[in-house]
Amino acid sequence: MKRKRRIILAFGILICILAGCGKPQTPEIPPISSGQTAGEAAESENGPLEENAVSWQADYLQLEHSYDMAVTAGDIIYGCLLGEEGARIDWIGKENASSSAALTLPGISEVLGLAADRDGNVYLLENKDGDMGFWKADGDSGATERVEMELENCEEISDLSLKGIATDHRDYFYIWCEMMIPEMEMGPSGEREVWHFVDRVYVKNGELETLFFEEIDDMGGTQVLDFQIGTEGTPFFIVKDREGIYVQEIDVEQKGLKEAVRLAGAADSFDADSAVWPAHLVSTDKGFLYCLGSELLEFHYDTQKTERILDLNTYGIFSSDIVYLAKHGDEIEIIDNHEGTGNSEFISLTLGTAQKQTVTLGTTMVFQDLERVAGEFNRSNSEYRVEIINYENQAGSYEDGIERLKLEVVTGNAPDVIVVSEIDYRMFSEKGVLADLYDFMREDGECAPDMLVPAVISAWEDEGHLYSVAPAFQLHSMWGYGDVIDGRKGIGFSELAQMLEACKKDANAITGFSTDEPVLTRLCTLFMNAFVDWENGTCDFEGQYFKEVLSFAKEYAGSGGGAPVSEQIRRREAVLSVGIISSVADYQIQRELYGKDIAFVGYPVTEGTGTAAAFYGSAVAINAKNENSAGAWEFVKYYLLHGYDGQGLPIIQEQFDQAMKEAMEDQIVMDNGEEELFPKGYYDDGGGSIAVYAAVQEEVEAVIGLVEDVENRFEMHPAIQKIIDEEAEAYFAGQVDLESTAQKIQNRVGLLLLETQG
Repeated sequence: MKRKRRIILAFGILICILAGCGKPQTPEIPPISSGQTAGEAAESENGPLEENAVSWQADYLQLEHSYDMAVTAGDIIYGCLLGEEGARIDWIGKENASSSAALTLPGISEVLGLAADRDGNVYLLENKDGDMGFWKADGDSGATERVEMELENCEEISDLSLKGIATDHRDYFYIWCEMMIPEMEMGPSGEREVWHFVDRVYVKNGELETLFFEEIDDMGGTQVLDFQIGTEGTPFFIVKDREGIYVQEIDVEQKGLKEAVRLAGAADSFDADSAVWPAHLVSTDKGFLYCLGSELLEFHYDTQKTERILDLNTYGIFSSDIVYLAKHGDEIEIIDNHEGTGNSEFISLTLGTAQKQTVTLGTTMVFQDLERVAGEFNRSNSEYRVEIINYENQAGSYEDGIERLKLEVVTGNAPDVIVVSEIDYRMFSEKGVLADLYDFMREDGECAPDMLVPAVISAWEDEGHLYSVAPAFQLHSMWGYGDVIDGRKGIGFSELAQMLEACKKDANAITGFSTDEPVLTRLCTLFMNAFVDWENGTCDFEGQYFKEVLSFAKEYAGSGGGAPVSEQIRRREAVLSVGIISSVADYQIQRELYGKDIAFVGYPVTEGTGTAAAFYGSAVAINAKNENSAGAWEFVKYYLLHGYDGQGLPIIQEQFDQAMKEAMEDQIVMDNGEEELFPKGYYDDGGGSIAVYAAVQEEVEAVIGLVEDVENRFEMHPAIQKIIDEEAEAYFAGQVDLESTAQKIQNRVGLLLLETQG
């Protein structure tokens, strides 16, 4: 019997907390607390902590191994890792990461739970070939013991899975499991057997004798989110049902469940419709702690409110890396497997005076690439730390967040560093609002202008100034059969039409475009510079070239009638393609599609080659009016030098050269202990599949040549594009003629630019 899909909180392992030891939607919750006083928020929702304010300070202690599970108790860290010989358990001191003991439990291939008691004994739960094993390991004596564990009343159950183990100050053990059980109920044709899931906890004494068990039905919208031991030694479930969240305590003395306690203020955090779900739920003195995205929060039982504790990213910590989390008073303990170290680390966060200057980073949407780099910067830089300000969260919507950030940029109240990928920053970049990044580069030997890919960075200059940058880029161009293109480059719309007519084709022989507005958006995004004079704040949308853009977008109906692109190209129904080249593998795939007879002609342009560069990921700029320009540049420099993550093409020339070299190397992966050649790229549209491997010199040189040909830039201008798309809609529908459409766009965009100038 298969179970219906269910949502499970990503809590990782169930940890034991002993008495006294241990574009996403987010709910409306209070601002981050500095911990100056209990429940008092010292950080404004609109800005970072002031320098020298009381805030959470992090100490990082690298451990010797990378652990699959970990818990702490008193001054000891207990780490468990799986290897070929079994499960290794280390006893590690919190002060200096020195190991006082290490034991290997043989034959274990899967650990389902880890716990420790007051005396330093470690307990491990395993499942081996269907047999549930319970291990006890004593670090002082080196003794280990395995006991076959029995779970009562399991004769008629199905799909048993162990979810965790915990212990308390009574030296009782709690075995949390999930199973499917039968139940008789009346149906239309009489009594019938119905199976459903339950979460069950067995309470066992020190001899592993079952004292009793309690269970909660997982049906009718009810879902057990977690089971754990509170800081006072009370075992309890946290449950979600259709009415919200409640806590269900187990009364150990009376061997039963206490009355459920509703948590009215917690329901929003556990909204199944939210894009981000809570993770790493643990009990605290006041309630429970959990992660929501990059934020660490605490729900308080007494106030029924959620408090933001800190942003994990500020400390270079990622929720997905955490294997242990606890909070004792004003101290937070985290054990994670940080990607940058290769080992686990013990992180202690305590309240204290900030030792670093704060650099603010404003964005309308937090992307993973930026979060990762900000976290790494905060770990490595001894003088500055980055605080991310999410304007979407502050304003309540993405659109309002954009407008709020734009207003703050124009008025000089913006953060030190600004993510400009989603805002029309070109409308005010010439007004002294944004700093020229070249000024910083010329004074910094670690990141000078000549270290960047010349053609790409030149395309992004404005009158010799560079206002925004990102660690990677990608290319937008048009390519196709070499005999059709016939050596052309940098053509206009009339030349494109002639080229297609020569092979008895029209615009619909171009694949890669969508119909109507997406075509218009693509062309305007590529060549907005042809229509707007950013320096003087004027525009020209009534000229011949823009009218040709509108006409092309109206007439383009799409290619192939739904046939796979590979078939269209193979049958020469499509002879040209538009799209993105972000790696040598992308070029190799297109070369295979065109039977190795491929040439690049670029988009129709008034000037340049028609091959454009777009920044890949988050492009950043520096607020020229900020008071911490040195710190802002330190982060932007770090982002440039260390932000490339293998996606797109790197903007640093040395990294670009390395990427080209690696493109010619085989990609080997291990499969069942054997080396296997893995594709660098793969394409399958239903008409045929293509896998490409290590490139040859000719293919790499073709991509290098394409990069050197870049003379245009691909850049979104959402506010202007919105006007163009709105007015073009009536033209596409045949309700307004071309001249009137161009005039309306001219008037509206001109007014927008005039307002921006004011």
